[in-house]
Amino acid sequence: MIRILAVYPNDAGSRFDGDYYRHCHAPFAHRLLAPFGLDSVRTVLGGAALDGTSPAYWAVSEMLFATRAAFDEAMAQCGAALFADLPNYTTVTPVLQVGTLAEEDIKEGA
Repeated sequence: MIRILAVYPNDAGSRFDGDYYRHCHAPFAHRLLAPFGLDSVRTVLGGAALDGTSPAYWAVSEMLFATRAAFDEAMAQCGAALFADLPNYTTVTPVLQVGTLAEEDIKEGA
């Protein structure tokens, strides 16, 4: 299982509509990507930095796919539609990263 992280930086002067993201974009993305192997999506919306100032990131979303090939195919087929929806909720371009969950790599007694 791979994890694709979409990180939305809180750049100076940027905006992010968390309600639109949660109620419109995320369900839209799930409907588009599920037929290509999307297992699940989890999103954390930034509330504040520890000192109470604005968060460094508007949001971090994690999408789980069985393989990198499945994600690549999903983006080849649906990426344009997903990115076309960006202006509806943000002025920043998400930074995408491929990763694995560290605990999945740790074996008992190792």
